[in-house]
Order: sequence, then C-alpha cells, then structure tokens
Amino acid sequence: MGVFSVCKPLIGVIHLPPLPGSPGYRRARFPDVGGSTWGFEDVIEYAVSQARVYESSGFDGVIVENYGDKPYSLRASVGQVAAMVRIVSSVVKSTSIPVGVNMLRNSGYEAFYVAYVSGARFIRVNSLCEMRISQEGILRPEARRLSRALEELLAYDDLYSGRLAVMADIGVKHSSPLVQSQSLQDIIRDCIERSGIPVYSLIVTGARTGEEPGYDRVEEALPVARDLGVQLYVGSGVTHANITKYWSIADGFIVGTSVKIGGRTENPVSEEKAIALAKLARHLREVTGCK
Repeated sequence: MGVFSVCKPLIGVIHLPPLPGSPGYRRARFPDVGGSTWGFEDVIEYAVSQARVYESSGFDGVIVENYGDKPYSLRASVGQVAAMVRIVSSVVKSTSIPVGVNMLRNSGYEAFYVAYVSGARFIRVNSLCEMRISQEGILRPEARRLSRALEELLAYDDLYSGRLAVMADIGVKHSSPLVQSQSLQDIIRDCIERSGIPVYSLIVTGARTGEEPGYDRVEEALPVARDLGVQLYVGSGVTHANITKYWSIADGFIVGTSVKIGGRTENPVSEEKAIALAKLARHLREVTGCK
C-alpha cells in the first residue's frame, strides 16, 4: 500500500485560494465573485480546516493544490513555493493522514521540494513524461527536472522506502497531446520505463476538472499498470454514484468537486457529502475483502 494504510484510499483535494506570487492574491475573490479576498493567514486557516473536515469524514489522505493561482504559469514562482511550504507544513501538523502536494501548472520539481521540507508524503505531477498543449502553453515532461530534485536532495531512497511517493497524471485534464501517435498503454509503458522516476501511481482523469475518465479508459490503462507494478488511481469525477463502477479496476481515488458544497470546485468541503462517500468506500472495502 505504500504511503497509505488502507486498500483503495480516498484522497481529498484542498483547492487553495490565490497565493502570494500569483495575480489574484488579495485581489481575486474566493470562492467566487461573491466571496472575500484572502490574506495569507486566512489561506493557512482555510487549508487546515479543510484537511480536518476530510480527516474527520473518513478520508485517507489529502492533497494541497494551488488551484486559485489563475492564470497559471507553467512553473510556480518563488512566492508560491514559499507560501506552499508554510501551508503544507501547517496541514501536516494538523492531521494524522498523509498529505500531498500538487503545484500547477506542472511544477513537479518545486512540489517535491515543498513535500520534502514540509513533511508531506507524496506529490502529484501533471505531466511527468508527456508533451502536452494547454491554455497555459506547452507542458514539457517534468521527469528530468524532478530527477534533479531527487539528486539534489539525495531523495531516491525516500521514494524506494515509501517515505515519499510520486503520483503522475497520464493525459492530464485541460490539455491535449501535440501529436496523437501512441496508444494509452504505450504512453504508460514509455513513461514508467523511460522517465527514470520511481512512480508510485498513475492517475487517469476526465478531460476537465470534475469530469470522470470513463470506465473504458481506466480499463485500458489497467493491464500495463499491473504489468509494470504501478498503482492506478482515478483522479477526477469520482462521485457517490459512480465509485462502485470503478472500484474493481482502480487502486485509489482523488476526490474534490463532488464533495464540495453545491458541487463547485472552489467551495469548501461539504461534510455531509464527504462522510457519505467515505462511508460507501468503507462498505466496498468490507464486501470486497479489500483491507
């Protein structure tokens, strides 16, 4: 199971307001135009409160994401990295479940440094080994930069021992391939075999935030993930209504939008929705013998 102590963990996403170093900090209203502007202490307090809701609801981990930093830069700024270190450190200290880091748009190098110094347990990399086109520009493979972080921190042993883990999107949402020349299975095989990064899990998503990937896409990825000994997570669009469908073919689930108040990604977590989804996951573990 690696980072997580349960079979098929539920990981809740903490979508942060704009951070120092981003255009919207103390200007953009959050969660929407009817919300408030946020100072940095407010952001920390919000992140900690959301982590506690996820934990008390029965989730098995959380991932902290700089979701509010729109428009995203391809690499995170110094201000965003500094802010994430303090925020993630506060979340780690406030919860007993594993904490992860995702830095948009594709800052795996920076995310690993944040995780390493804050005590987080895993990172999510949006494009580890694919060249993708997005609204923010061309997403270049992050494997080489991430390997540099591992070398600088002498951290390969942390990955092999399970103290830290790398989770990598395949065909990350809100982007398209520059050239559609490979099958999903070939992309996965090349990513694992040629990136040089010990990958804990691959993440399959829908095309947009909150959109499910579809059973066929996850099923297509499953054989090669199993062959390569890599976990396979569903990373978007998981709901109370569809988690049973994916249960037999996924090793874990990253959940955000469906457990937010009003089903809006920017909103706080709905404790009622989070409890219901976690309760269903526990039931599925029991009836399927997944421990």
